[in-house]
Amino acid sequence: MKRKIACVLVIIFSLLQTGCWDAREIDELAFVLSIGLDKTDNGFKVTAQIASPDTYSKTPSGSASQKAKPYWIISSTGKTIFEAIRNMSSISSRRIFWSHIKVIVISEDLARSNTLEIFDFFSRNPEIRLRALVAVTPGEAAKVIDIVPETEKDPSIYLEKIIENRSLNGKSYMIMLKDFLEDYLDPNVGPVTSRIILDKSKLPHFLKTSGAYVFDGGKVSGALKEEQTRGLLWIKNQMKDSIMVVNCPYDYKPVTLEIKKAKTSLKSHMQSGVPSFTVKVNVSANITEQSCDTNFNDIQKLNELEKAMETAIAKDIQSTIITAKNDQIDFIGLGRVLHSQHKEKWHEMYPKWKEIFKNVEVNVAVKVDIRHVSLAKPLETTKAK
Repeated sequence: MKRKIACVLVIIFSLLQTGCWDAREIDELAFVLSIGLDKTDNGFKVTAQIASPDTYSKTPSGSASQKAKPYWIISSTGKTIFEAIRNMSSISSRRIFWSHIKVIVISEDLARSNTLEIFDFFSRNPEIRLRALVAVTPGEAAKVIDIVPETEKDPSIYLEKIIENRSLNGKSYMIMLKDFLEDYLDPNVGPVTSRIILDKSKLPHFLKTSGAYVFDGGKVSGALKEEQTRGLLWIKNQMKDSIMVVNCPYDYKPVTLEIKKAKTSLKSHMQSGVPSFTVKVNVSANITEQSCDTNFNDIQKLNELEKAMETAIAKDIQSTIITAKNDQIDFIGLGRVLHSQHKEKWHEMYPKWKEIFKNVEVNVAVKVDIRHVSLAKPLETTKAK
């Protein structure tokens, strides 16, 4: 009897098992590594960089003497993003798969006219990696993702790495899709993206990151220069490991300083119902190169160099703040700081924040400590703190 019951249960449970009815085999998929979005007269042009099947195969196909690229580029058009992607099925024998995407590149022409449909598609698609990077280019996005890199095996890795290197030069920006969507959906925050330029001054052509783009109302409003982008990085506390070049206080020749530690705090204040803010920056830096003959082992001269760096940092931050206030776009995030630190007052100001923001007072305080001066001569006198 027990054996019969067990057999019946086994049969019932096996019928309830759904199995892998929706499984997709790896040899049936086309893995998208990066995507470029451009504007057309009737809608959108979508260009995808797809990993070659040989990239995922232990036994590459084709002749050994023919070294093919580890990726291929396909493009299609449509009235909507999704239609353009589905139209790729007439070109690709494999189904487009988005879970490995690294970078989304949008042309400035498209970003200035219509991005609602773009980010609506990306927010709804469950395959899209929210950690994918978002960038805008002043030229054609299709050309950016098709550039042949000299040091990496495919353009997506090249793009991803030069965007991530923004902390080394302090002149460009980086944002993931998840963070961009959070800013995009907030009416009082202006999202900021990377700015990618296709440099044609030399052969072969190459890509470079320079400055950033600011969005307002779902569209690109303008571009930030490298100095303004650096000011934004200071405010966002993202300047560690970067460098700054300042003029020597005595002969105005360049001195290069490497930032070893950097900490930015942003505080809001309320007085008589009027908000104000303070940006405090503390920096520890080393001298890595100097063109002047000044001996910075002299404490007084070193203090002057520290003041010169403090002035340069404050100037970059103030330039960024002035740009944001003039454009009435809070891409620096003061509203979020006010919401976090003065929640009740923020709810009162929320409906008219853009008008308040353009007149808000922001004070900047910078303190620089230069520790490493010379390999040959260490500081002879301890600096008073």
